[in-house]
Amino acid sequence: MTPPDNIVILSSPSRYAMAEEWYEIATRDHFWVQWRFQMLCRLLPKDYKWGDTFDIGCGNGLVSAQIKERFNLEISGCDLNLAALKQASAHRLPYYFYNVHEKNEDFRAKYDSILLFDVLEHIEDPTAFLRSVAFHQKVGGSLLINVPAFQTLYGDYDKSAGHVKRYARDLLQKELRAAGYQMERSTYWGMSLLPLLLLRKGLLSMCRSKNVIRYGFQPPHPLMNSAMKGLMRLEGLFGSAIPAGTSLLALARKVP
Repeated sequence: MTPPDNIVILSSPSRYAMAEEWYEIATRDHFWVQWRFQMLCRLLPKDYKWGDTFDIGCGNGLVSAQIKERFNLEISGCDLNLAALKQASAHRLPYYFYNVHEKNEDFRAKYDSILLFDVLEHIEDPTAFLRSVAFHQKVGGSLLINVPAFQTLYGDYDKSAGHVKRYARDLLQKELRAAGYQMERSTYWGMSLLPLLLLRKGLLSMCRSKNVIRYGFQPPHPLMNSAMKGLMRLEGLFGSAIPAGTSLLALARKVP
């Protein structure tokens, strides 16, 4: 099937670890998708300037759509999942089927802001990957990154999702520094979800179902999704003063 006109094929197909069914479950109404974006908005400085923005590992374009709605900003993105990119193809700017390790010269130092949302945990060599990301970014540009938090929560869901590991702040800071980035702001989020993830880890370890992603990420009922949004609003009262959580969000700068 021919891809939509605004999907540009720059790379050959390659194997990578990402659960396809996640894209079916992760919709704009999902509490976790909304929670993640809410925390991004809180992390950003009030005078944040997006500039030219690139969403690496954009998947089905969820974050792009949220940014367009909130900030009236069209952004471009890339991924190595063509089916997911086709879901994102309603946006005006082009999306690229593109492996950042190829370092296409047209992208050298092009972007002011780069998004890396729930990508790094899939990467076997994060330092090499982050250096390839940095190739695409201007010096002084911002890297906005979200990763799952705390290795103690790692379980069958992570394995099925293709996660290599989960992150603590110190580890993320170390990997960013090795790739030429300086972390400026960070926050854990989803602290109220910690008991649920521990429960999920235990239950899924006893369940030999092929539907680990669906059981582990999809709320079992719309009322549960609404209840989780309630937890999101409650946790939001604490601002960014959250000592732990199920995810870690950070803003880093590319240094000379």
